[in-house]
This record gives sequence, structure tokens and C-alpha cells, in this order.
Amino acid sequence: MHIRGITLVEILVTLVIAAVLLGLGIPGVTQLVDDSRSRAAVNQVVIAITLARSTAVSVRQPTLLCPGTGPQCGARDTWHQGALLFLDSNANGRQDPEDTLLKRLTGFDQGRLYWRAFRNRTFLRFTPRGYTAWQNGSFVYCPLPGIAKGARIVIVNSQGRTRTGQDSNQDGIVEDGSGRPAVCP
Repeated sequence: MHIRGITLVEILVTLVIAAVLLGLGIPGVTQLVDDSRSRAAVNQVVIAITLARSTAVSVRQPTLLCPGTGPQCGARDTWHQGALLFLDSNANGRQDPEDTLLKRLTGFDQGRLYWRAFRNRTFLRFTPRGYTAWQNGSFVYCPLPGIAKGARIVIVNSQGRTRTGQDSNQDGIVEDGSGRPAVCP
């Protein structure tokens, strides 16, 4: 009778090979998770913009999308904490008691969202015709502060239509509507 077994050397070689393969695979999985998180953030922004625009047209009242978690709009660079979507019946840029809150959007666990626009407003307003009241601009989602690689851009034109920024030169950084690379503060 011959008993066969595994030697200590065979176990150690197997463990080393498994560790090397795992070490090679983890960065790829991390990149996949980060990319998925960025896409989800951009999709949330596009859905909110689409809802704001379609609501303005369907109820024939101005709607406002602004950063904020409470009853009022928040500061300019707090979009990542959450946003408010409401009917802005008197078009004053803030939620008054007579304005109907349509949706409260949750914030992001990681990353930051920035809105930069012509006319330098902290909010995005849609007119009853679905236009942005000349507020064309861009939302930039930055997964990490100061690092533009992996950032995503949602470009909003004055007609209220959106499109996502593309990486036309394949350097890993998307460009805005003017062809400039994304900047993450």
C-alpha cells in the first residue's frame, strides 16, 4: 500500500502562485468598481436633469435642480451631498413654501460632483418650454479629489439636452463640451 500526499514545498508553491494571481487581479477589480461607481453617478445626474426638464414642460412651470439636503438649496460645491428638484413657481431660485418638492436626490458615498455653467448659477433651472434659461454648462463627477483620471462629465446645452463627455484623445481623461480635459479640484 502506497500513501500519496502533498509535500510542504508543493503547498508553498501553490500558495505563492495563488497570491501572485490574486495580486494581479485586485487592481483590475478595483478599477471595475470605480468605473461602475462613476457611471452610476453620471446616470443619476442625467436622470435628474431629464426629470427636471420633462416636468417643466408637462406642468408648464419652471423647475429647479439645486444642491441641497434640507428644505433649501445648499452651497455651490455640495452637489455630492444630494440635490433637490422642485417647481419654482415664482422663478426666484429658491424653494418657497408654495413650491412643490418633486424629488430629493441622495448624495454619493464617494466622489464629488461639480456644476459649472454660463451665467454662474449654483442651480439649474428649466423653463416651461424645457430650456435652461441660458445656463448651458457641465456637471463633473470626480471619483477622487484632484485626480481627473476616471472623472465623468455631463454636458447640458441651453435647450436642456444632455450628453456625456468623451475621451477623444484616449489619454484616460474625458473632455468637456469645448474639448478641454476634465479638471477635478
